[in-house]
Formats: sequence, C-alpha cells, structure tokens
Amino acid sequence: MTKCLYCPHHCDISEGSTGRCAMYSSSNNEIVERYPDHWLVVTSVSVETIPFVHGWPKAKALQISTVGCNLSCPGCVSEILARTPEAIGTGLRKIDAETLIRQAKEEECLGIVFCLNEPTVSLPSFLRVAKLAKEKGLFVACSSNGYFSDYTLNLLLPVLDMVNIGLKGINPGNLRECGIVNNRIVMENIKKLVAAGVHVEVALMHATGFDNDLIQQAKEVVSISDRIPIQIMRCMAFGDLGQEYEPSIPESEHLCARIHEFTPHVYLLNSPGTSCLDTTCPDCGRVLAKREMYGPMGCRPVSFSHTNMCSCGYHLPIAGIVSSERFEEEGMDGGYRPTRALEFIQGIVSCLGVDDPSCAPRLWRSFLAEGGISSIHDRIQKISSYYGIIDEVAGIVDRKETGEELTAVLKEMTARVTTAVSGAARPRVLYTMGYPVFSLNGGRFENHLVETAGGNPVNRMIPRTGKPGVNITSEEFYAVNPDWICISGLFSLPKDACLAYCLKNDLIVPAIEKKNILEMPASWDFGSPRWILGLMLLAKSFHPDRCSWDVTSEADRFYRRFYGVPFEKIHPTRSFIKASAR
Repeated sequence: MTKCLYCPHHCDISEGSTGRCAMYSSSNNEIVERYPDHWLVVTSVSVETIPFVHGWPKAKALQISTVGCNLSCPGCVSEILARTPEAIGTGLRKIDAETLIRQAKEEECLGIVFCLNEPTVSLPSFLRVAKLAKEKGLFVACSSNGYFSDYTLNLLLPVLDMVNIGLKGINPGNLRECGIVNNRIVMENIKKLVAAGVHVEVALMHATGFDNDLIQQAKEVVSISDRIPIQIMRCMAFGDLGQEYEPSIPESEHLCARIHEFTPHVYLLNSPGTSCLDTTCPDCGRVLAKREMYGPMGCRPVSFSHTNMCSCGYHLPIAGIVSSERFEEEGMDGGYRPTRALEFIQGIVSCLGVDDPSCAPRLWRSFLAEGGISSIHDRIQKISSYYGIIDEVAGIVDRKETGEELTAVLKEMTARVTTAVSGAARPRVLYTMGYPVFSLNGGRFENHLVETAGGNPVNRMIPRTGKPGVNITSEEFYAVNPDWICISGLFSLPKDACLAYCLKNDLIVPAIEKKNILEMPASWDFGSPRWILGLMLLAKSFHPDRCSWDVTSEADRFYRRFYGVPFEKIHPTRSFIKASAR
C-alpha cells in the first residue's frame, strides 16, 4: 500500500489501484497521476465566471480543467465531471505546460485559472502549468473545495495568487455526505492562504433551511479577514437535489442582507436580475461596481471603478489590476457553462436509454474537439438543428433506431403545435430568468419555442446580449410591453414573486395587469428533450382555444416512453440528464 498525501483522505492505494478520487494510482510504491498533462477544457475566460469579484477585475485568463474530485457533494454543478473520471478520463486531451502557456500568451491572457473540478486531484499537472505561468508573468488562480492537505498547501503557496474556496456548510450530516471528515481543515487552510498573502474569496451554498448555518460560517470567515468577499451561491436543484432545497431569489437576498450586517462585501450568484451582485461603498453607499449574472455560478461587470477608491475615500480591497476592457466568451465557454453543454449531450443519451460508461469517452472526444463547446451552443438554438444533434449522439452510442424514434416523436408533437397556432394573433412574450428585468438573449432556444408556439418574442427588441441574457431598464421593460411573461425553467422565480416585484417597482404592463405569468417547469424549455413539453405548454397558454391537448397527459406519455417513469412519480430537478431527482 502507498499512502496518497494530496488530501486529508490519505488513501492507502495498492499497486495498480486508485483512491477515492480515482485520479491517482500506485506504481512502484509511488503515487502517480492517471492522466498527467491531460485536460478537458482549455479556453479563455473572464475571471468573473469562476467567479472572482475582487481579484483582477475584468481580466482575461486561460481556464483549464480535468475531471474528478475528492468530494461527492449533492447538487454539484460539475457532477458530470466529478463523479465519473474513469468514463471521461480517456477522452481528455494531452497538452503540455509549455503549449498551454504559449496559448495563454498568444490570446493575451493575464493569468491561468483551474476551474470546473477540484485541482487537488490533478495537482502535479496543475503545478507544472502554474510554475511556468509565474515565470512568464501570469497570475495563477483556482477554484477549490479547500479540502487539501498541508503537503498540497505548501506546494501551492509559492505559485498561487488567488483562490475561490467553496465551503460546504457546518451541518455534520451534509459534511459526511460530501465526504468531509474534518471541516476544520478547510478553515485552517483559508487562514494559511490569507496569512501567505493569497487573495481568497469564499463561496457559501444557500439551501433552504440552512440560513443560520451559513451566517455562522460567514462570521468565521470574517473573523479570519473582513477583506474576504462572501459569495452566496443560491442552491440549484442539480444532480440528486430536489427543488425543495432551492430558496427563492428574495429569500437569498434576505440572507445576504443579514450577512451584510457584519461584513461589507456580500454577493449573490445564480439569481438573475438581483442588485446583490453590485459592490457598494460601506461608508457612503455609492455603487462602485455593477454586475449582472453571467452563467451558472458566474457574473460579469457592467461598470467598475478603475481607481478602487470611492469619492468618500474608501479603498475597495482589490487584488491585482482592473482591466480596461472585459472579455466576452463565445457560446458555452467560460466558468461552469461547459458543464451545461456536457449535460445537454448526456440528456439526449438518457432519452436513448443508454447507461454504458464506455460511451462517455467517445462522446467527449467528439464534442470537445476544437470549438466543440461553442458549436454545441450554436446548434441548440433551433429545433431543426437539434434533430441533427440527436442523430449524431445516437450514432456515437449505437442507438440509431431509438434516436430516430425520439426525433419522430418530437417532430410529430411540434407539427401538432404549429398546425394549431397557424394564423393566430401573436401575443407579445418576454422570456425572463429570475426577476422580470433579466431578459434572455433574443436568439436563444426559449425564444424560438415562443415563436413556434404562436407568440411574438419581444426579447429580440433588446440589442445587448449576455450569458444567457442581460439586465434591462424599466424603460426597456415598458417598451417591450409584454402580454405574457415566461419565467425560465432553469433559473426560476415563483409566479407570485414575479408579480410582487413588478407591482413594487411599478412595472405595470398587460402581462401584469392580466396576471399572464407562466413559470416553466424545470428543464422543459432548454437543455433536455423535454423542451417539447414546454412548447406544448406555451402554445396551450397563449392559444387555449386552439390547443386541445392535455399537457399532463402528454407529459406522462413522454416520460413513460423515454424515461421509463410515470409523470406523477417524478421529483422535479434542474438536471438536463435526469427526469427525476430521485
């Protein structure tokens, strides 16, 4: 047996076997990487997508990631990468450190950032890149769970400039489920990182019922340093988590307000349209930076004070320099957005009835080739091109007949919708995520569904674009004047909360006057073949006199055929892969 020293699990690994993370093995009594210098994602990103809010603002960095993790947290946004390293590992690309740094310099990146999975499970590869990056004048950053050993910490300290530590709360049961035996290790690592001059930002997951736990942990972080920005990640029902764990945006904003009572810089993520992403001066209240949501777990600056100083004299605790321009990623590149692209592909595989890990490497090699992530994004914005992806995936996993059946069902149901709404007057429809002032990009799939369902997607009147949309002003909201507001099934908001927000902010349009607000079921409008049910629901809502079908009955037939479960038995999830959380 050889003991692995990289994390507190200290796995005893026999010759040729692996430990908990499945990313190290034992060879000749040495712990070695299974996939040295092999990478899943290599792409230029803005640091706010990682996210960092006070570190090198607006900087462009080269994001690198592998697969695997030393923990197994329920609801992990990167579950598809963390849980199955054996399946995906052989689909990684071998790229040496010199090539990565050369790419970073050629693309005018200011740094290197390891994000998507845990860097501890690929530490030697990361260190080779990090050391060369420092030699070439680049900053080095990563996102981590912080559950690493002193041995690993001492290897990281000479090369690490900033880190985002995702804490897992203080509930003993939750910690055990994640795989954390001693949570004090993480807090001690934060202390040592801060003492060594590393810029630290901390992310806390806000799940329903754990407010007091988060406040207690936030206070402990602040006791280490009140310069550490606190990021509140509103829990999303990914993986095995059900929607009962999701707080609403107003509930998470209330938690932020409570934490803001004892620390100046608190930020709310996964909450489109919130003002709790902005940086305000704790002395005079002036807004120093405005931000909007920019994909899962991420944000982007809309404006940022380049002086790091308020007019009242307050100095904002910033690491590094503020870049003059922000970088805009393509498609589904950047931060945690690639996980949505991979889940999108796996969601089709699930409908094809495939549960064979050997298929995964073939899938990822095909879809993660040059420009693969961006091409997925481009191909999923229209129903017609979606069919082509089904055909391609079905061919890769040897389910051509099932793929043809799925496509035939989708085409037949779509034809019923288009026939029913043909010639009907089109209501003006605003498609939102979270609060009604976050407008989805006009070119997104959801707006294509609206158009197909007999609506007029007024999102296309907004010229700006984001990931997956932008905050709009009250003037723009009035100008689009929607008859209907449709709330995304991914980053959602209860119908009553949407109505209350509009009434409170005097956003009175026909949709509000008539209470025409449609809260889309999870994964019924993007990411999963279940979009066909969202299409039927949209058409039924806009044109009830023309659409005679019963959406629940249609859903039951679809779930039984392609998921093997009756609709009434499902436990809703935001996952693109699973029909039910359990």
